[in-house]
Amino acid sequence: MSRKVAYRFDALQALPTALAFAPRETIDRQMRAAEALMEAVDATREYPIDFALFRITGFRPRDPSDRTALGRELVHDLGALVLDLSLRLKLDGKERVGGALSPDAAAREFDVSSKTMQRLREDGLCVHWVEFDGVPRVGMYRESLTRFVARHADRVAAATRFRRFSGEESRVLLVAAQTLIDAGHSLNSAALVLAKQHGRSHEGVRLLLMRHFGRTLSAEAKRVERVSRFAERAWRLGIDVTKIARRIGRSESLVRSVVDQRRLARLRAMPLQFVELSTFELYGADATILAPASVCTGLDAKIPDDDVMTFLHATRARRRTRAFGRELAMRRAEQEARGAALHLLIRRAKQALQACGRRPLRTALDAIETDLRWAALLRRALLSSALTIASVRVDQFFAGEPEQLRIDELRALLKALAERLVQVVTTYDPSRQDFESVAALEADFVLAHFDTQRSRRAASKHALVDGTTMESLLDASAPWHREVDRLWRKREACARLPEDQRALLCLRYGWGGTMPHALTEIASTLRTSIAIATRKLYDAESALRRA
Repeated sequence: MSRKVAYRFDALQALPTALAFAPRETIDRQMRAAEALMEAVDATREYPIDFALFRITGFRPRDPSDRTALGRELVHDLGALVLDLSLRLKLDGKERVGGALSPDAAAREFDVSSKTMQRLREDGLCVHWVEFDGVPRVGMYRESLTRFVARHADRVAAATRFRRFSGEESRVLLVAAQTLIDAGHSLNSAALVLAKQHGRSHEGVRLLLMRHFGRTLSAEAKRVERVSRFAERAWRLGIDVTKIARRIGRSESLVRSVVDQRRLARLRAMPLQFVELSTFELYGADATILAPASVCTGLDAKIPDDDVMTFLHATRARRRTRAFGRELAMRRAEQEARGAALHLLIRRAKQALQACGRRPLRTALDAIETDLRWAALLRRALLSSALTIASVRVDQFFAGEPEQLRIDELRALLKALAERLVQVVTTYDPSRQDFESVAALEADFVLAHFDTQRSRRAASKHALVDGTTMESLLDASAPWHREVDRLWRKREACARLPEDQRALLCLRYGWGGTMPHALTEIASTLRTSIAIATRKLYDAESALRRA
């Protein structure tokens, strides 16, 4: 199925949701009203949004808005609305005189390319979701096509006059291009000049010159890579896709496609390791393993304080309040549940990455990143537990007085422990291992091989040890976390945002200690569309960046 067309105006985007439980006759009537309005709109004029809503629904909004839309943008959203409503009606193409044509069939009938048909859609050619042989595909009714041709006769005639370069025309263009290039023009500017002189497309002439003058594709690939890298970096900084597209002179859909491809490449390059458990292949394993409360809540693992001594005192006080027996069994069950869920989420993300094609679906990428965010929170929680266990061994190793070590030695020791415990979390098999026993054993190994004299020399030589914080030890548990949670460092500023934006960000990224959610889940929770949920999330993220 083709990618869903994005709306530009929320008022029109909300109409399909408002018709969720409307009868078929109402949906069909509003769809036809939108088609009629598409044909009546002048692309160069401005129209009030309330006017468009009245023409479609027959009702005026309770709260009038003074917002207006350029005719071309209004036609774009009306076309998206017709597509959404036609998908609900499950049309078979026989509802209207002349039936329906697929875009390929219409292109053959008018002797134009399928890309030209796509451009005609941008000019107001109305299309619907129509079932061809039982499969829903984008199609167009013959009567709509006839009316469009009558309104845009010059545009369609120009498209049908397209022709390939003849041998003589190619020779003339190449000779003229050589003259322009010798005069200082670049290949691209020479193609632009010749396209205007000969009434040809800029891209067609440019490709002809590239083939003849031997411009290497590697140079073009480098340029594309540079632009793609710029677009992705701007997107990661929270810049709107519309502004990025305007800056690099490309369409919004192309920018989104480039960003998605680079996101996929980054995700595939991540070191995703998991332990294969026999329970993963059982029926309903996903729902069962991810259901426990310890997997979905209480994931806000926090170090009591970045100060090493405060951390040791806090964990020591916490250990004194812990009991044995039932509480110990519950803690072990919690660790086993989190370990199994951690490996399942990484496994599911890795399988989804392998299943992605060259142009991944945005919803699939979002689901993968959500799983990895969840897995990162679980790893942080397990590492926090492991560090608490390790602090017990540190206390015992130094006879209850780890304070006798210098602060830089303690930092070096905790950093060595964290690096070792990250491997414990990565390879932890809940079906065969006891988490606390393995963590304690690895802590003993680090303590037995820790040389305080060597650590003192290293600490005085390398500033990295002095700069190590307790929070950074937890961050090391999941190297991909910052990749899928770009606002992690700003999460503390979330408290300064309005309640609705704070709740939305916590729901999205799991900052409140609960599991993170994908966009589809957020849209379902808010009872709105994915596009509106995306816009609200973008506004909340922008506010957080400014906070």
